[in-house]
Amino acid sequence: MAKKKISFIKKKIMLGITGSIAAYKSAGICSKLVKLGAEVFPVMSPNAANFINPITFSSISGNKTILEQFKNEEKIYHISLAHSIDIVLVAPCTANTISKLAYGVCDNFLTTAILSSNCPVLIAPAMNEGMYLNPIIQENIDKLKNIGTYFFTGPIKGKLACGEEGFGKMEDEDIILEKLGNLLSYCNDLNEKKVIVTAGGTKEYIDRVRYISNISSGKMGVALAEEAYFRGAKKVFLITANKNLSLPYGVDVIFVEDSREMKEQVLKYYKNSDVIIMAAAVSDVVPVKRFNYKLKKNDDIISKLKFKENINILKELASKKNKNQILVGFSAEDGISINNIADKFSGEDIDLIIANDISRNDIGFESDFNEVIVLKQDGSVKKLKKENKRIIARKIWGEINKINVN
Repeated sequence: MAKKKISFIKKKIMLGITGSIAAYKSAGICSKLVKLGAEVFPVMSPNAANFINPITFSSISGNKTILEQFKNEEKIYHISLAHSIDIVLVAPCTANTISKLAYGVCDNFLTTAILSSNCPVLIAPAMNEGMYLNPIIQENIDKLKNIGTYFFTGPIKGKLACGEEGFGKMEDEDIILEKLGNLLSYCNDLNEKKVIVTAGGTKEYIDRVRYISNISSGKMGVALAEEAYFRGAKKVFLITANKNLSLPYGVDVIFVEDSREMKEQVLKYYKNSDVIIMAAAVSDVVPVKRFNYKLKKNDDIISKLKFKENINILKELASKKNKNQILVGFSAEDGISINNIADKFSGEDIDLIIANDISRNDIGFESDFNEVIVLKQDGSVKKLKKENKRIIARKIWGEINKINVN
């Protein structure tokens, strides 16, 4: 699944222009995109009109520049446009617009459309250096980056409109276009692929009210499923034992309770899937018998509790795997030992093992952050340092995409 070079031909791009002196540069970007074969839909913030006339972009793009929030005609345009484009470019982007996006403020057409979109958003900031380096703006930029759908290019150092020298100048047009093209390629690198991701800790019932489980939140699995959809996967199935998750957009979510149901649902879609990621924390042991009533404390409950080793869904999938499939396993480790992780391959047809350290409170189970070790069949090891789980998911998919299945 090597990354393919993507051209701009017939790509639908929403070009956002905000209230910066650098707005005049957007006309050049718009012109270049049109010449490269893209269909450009210009959208201006109200303040942008103080720096450049909307007619400029209408003339260059051939599409009417959108400026007003509520001037809808036959349909709700901020939704229909946002759901039909391939990518959003905001160049220039002010501190004001960055902050609005970070906090979900929909007070103009541009921010409303961006927050309605499901595609990559490339932001090219342009502002005074003091404003750009302000901790509040840096915090908002980091917040957007951690969401996983927002990307930044620049700013660069140069002479600013205020006459000062410093960081805040909008990135060069050619670099912006290069990064835009890379993003189009990135969000298409799972094109036509069918993906299964499992998530959460299974519940192995003892009786009608009691069960064995673990504290896995399922957040890592959700992040992996979201990233797969974002990267253009044709179909993404998230099979989860956690019913309290925020449901990811565009993903088919299948709820299960125990390992038996999880195995059943995975096998249902396994044969026709290209990538399978077993991120769920499946219980290692299960009750020998499940009672269909609540066991009483005075009914010799301890003597009735008997357990056995659970099925290993990952190993069973490995035995059924075909040469065109990629199978990824997860391993929750109480302290990382490469040898212990490597033993999990033990001749099995598993492409990657992702290990995370559950002995740490700042990552892994129930946390929004993770730090993992990626171990491949050939013995190579890569550490992905602590980051938001969505960013870790992005990097895991980066490693998956390096695997040659042919």
